[in-house]
Amino acid sequence: MKKSLILGASFLVWGTTLFAQRKCGIVAIQNHIAATNPEFAAKLQERTANLQQEADNYYAQEKLANTSGKTTTVYSTIPVVFHIIVNSTQLAQLGGTAGVAKRVDSQLAVLNRDYNRQNKDSTLIPSSWKPLYASSGIKFGPAHRDPAGHATYGYEIKTTTTTFVAGSTFDYGSAKHLSSGGLDAWDPTSYLNIWCIYFSDNPTLLGVATPYSLTAAGGGPIPYAQMGVCVSYDAFGKRVNTSDAYAGSGVYDLGRTLTHEVGHFFELHHTWGDDNGDCPWMSTGRDDGIADTPPESDQTFGNPTYTITGGTVYDACKMNGATLMQPIGIPCLDYMDYTDDKAMHMFTVGQVGVMKAQVFSTTAENFTLTQHPSLLNWPAEVSEVEGNSNLNIFPNPTDGQVNITFNEQGSPLNEVVVTNTIGQQIQKIDCSNVKNGNFSVDLSGMAKGIYFVTCNFASGSITRKILLQ
Repeated sequence: MKKSLILGASFLVWGTTLFAQRKCGIVAIQNHIAATNPEFAAKLQERTANLQQEADNYYAQEKLANTSGKTTTVYSTIPVVFHIIVNSTQLAQLGGTAGVAKRVDSQLAVLNRDYNRQNKDSTLIPSSWKPLYASSGIKFGPAHRDPAGHATYGYEIKTTTTTFVAGSTFDYGSAKHLSSGGLDAWDPTSYLNIWCIYFSDNPTLLGVATPYSLTAAGGGPIPYAQMGVCVSYDAFGKRVNTSDAYAGSGVYDLGRTLTHEVGHFFELHHTWGDDNGDCPWMSTGRDDGIADTPPESDQTFGNPTYTITGGTVYDACKMNGATLMQPIGIPCLDYMDYTDDKAMHMFTVGQVGVMKAQVFSTTAENFTLTQHPSLLNWPAEVSEVEGNSNLNIFPNPTDGQVNITFNEQGSPLNEVVVTNTIGQQIQKIDCSNVKNGNFSVDLSGMAKGIYFVTCNFASGSITRKILLQ
């Protein structure tokens, strides 16, 4: 239900019971802004009041552009990079580098299903909600080129003893800068940056998003380079094995934490409006600005049992006087509520309209994220005319020592990366000072099997398969 958002001045109080209930950090950012910058808080209030209009305008333009009169879905894929910043114990909990690779892969699969009406648990959506179940056309893929053009698996891992706290703007900005112990964002106009960290001052927190509207580019207080999402290191990806370590004793193991936080990144609000139990028609009440999400008194936790035929469940905002305000119940099945992962099933038509307006309109804040499809492709091999066809990696098979030679007159060699068959990085060698075009890599002590040696030149990459025996 559409109503203006009025940001409260009180700060979000962090809980002390580990993962008793879902907790998202964007409210703390908004409340901090309301307390320190009332003028910008009013701007956010106005923006929320106009969200439904943004959606309506987008759908109107989409209809005009669709001269065939048929309903079609146009998909655009956003390059995603995961910055994994954990200590050695936490990395082990994730299953090491191989475990990280699996979680990244499963998380992207979850995002693509959830954002495009392909989640199998949609069968649980009640009949009255089905007409509102919408597909965004937004897809997500692992970045395979970093900002320097080098090959990447769509994630980078840093082990550290540095701890990260909310900071002055409550978005855990220290994790987003190499200078403060974290990892720098990749160009936020080209990549969706996701930092996977431990929230040391708030272990109950699952995630916090920093959308464009809260950054300096959108008139807000947070540096633009910090735009993106922070997620608890053990709350991303989808469970594969029962032994996998996930937050909340398995309650948050289906990848829906990032489905929720990326929704915030695309400017969606919580379905109940963050008004501490009020209804939108009350003097202190507010809502999410979306017309087809019924009013909701407060967040919904757990996995509620639906009690309305064809709908969900009522709450304290069921009636406004004699008027029924929740004919199909509350949006507790929505990705933007606080239920367990297994209770989340959908975005509504209105919510999808808001997200499309942020991504597909040529003047929209996140339009540029869809304009770099080359970042989803592995770098092309260096061509022969550049001289690097003379690259030799030998002996192959090898018993441990691998020699690499290349043409000194060709494109400069920046680094050599050795990985195993599941993408785990074994060695990474800086070659910027290699002048003679001849050096060695020692794989002795590694398990026997197949490995890949990638030579990243300034103009592209060459990968060769070697056998360690």
